[in-house]
Amino acid sequence: MRILGISASHRKWGNTDILVHHALRGAAHEGAETQFVRLTDFTINQCRGCLSCLFKDKDCVIDDQLHELLGALREADGVVLGSPIHIMCATGTIQNLVSRLFRQGYTGELAGKPGIAIVVGGKPGWEGLAIYQVMLFFLSLRMSLIDRITGYGQGPGEVFDDTEACERASAGGKAMARGHITFRGETGICPFCHGNLVLNRHNGQPWCMLCDIHGQWVKKGETMQFEPLADSQSRWEAKEIREHFENLILPSGKSFRAKKEAIRDKLEIFRT
Repeated sequence: MRILGISASHRKWGNTDILVHHALRGAAHEGAETQFVRLTDFTINQCRGCLSCLFKDKDCVIDDQLHELLGALREADGVVLGSPIHIMCATGTIQNLVSRLFRQGYTGELAGKPGIAIVVGGKPGWEGLAIYQVMLFFLSLRMSLIDRITGYGQGPGEVFDDTEACERASAGGKAMARGHITFRGETGICPFCHGNLVLNRHNGQPWCMLCDIHGQWVKKGETMQFEPLADSQSRWEAKEIREHFENLILPSGKSFRAKKEAIRDKLEIFRT
């Protein structure tokens, strides 16, 4: 088994690198072959939104080092992805990577591979959306998220003081190397993505904004719990992904070409 660890931190041997390495060392302890890379060592440009990857059914047309990283992802049997928390978000390189792997979400070529999402912040209460942005990498590629870990350490190396996060990362790596593919962390409010981004729509109906599950609040004991509706499907399930691409995105090329000249004419008012 081959486990790939990816750090989205610019700081070499900083807290993010350390937690990712804890997971890799755990995997190695179980006999897995491991590889560690930093996103900042690759030149990965911003997605152009051209959809050439999808319409031409081939890897991204941008000539940069994404293809090297994609090769490593294809060879890996499991992936650990970590990011520092910058102003309550993951680094921009994370979102960049997710966007550039747009086609792979449709083809499902990485689907089913286990993954661990890691973020590191300075102090509790400032996590924001960071862990969900890293989770999105795995969800959008239909990979099997087996844990999400938030560690804390203000200065470089101080995450060693967060023994719980270090031990959990190591345990996650061991589980991954043993072929574990089911989620082993806190379940969260949403039973599908295991996140806590359940909001109320204007009509009061609760809805997970990450996986698009609709449900209802049900009182169980002293607490209100989110219960998905029987017919509600996660946007990350294979059937929903195919319908999204095949019924919405792929037909959009033809419909856009039919309106292209009319749009160009309307744009003239902004050019004069």
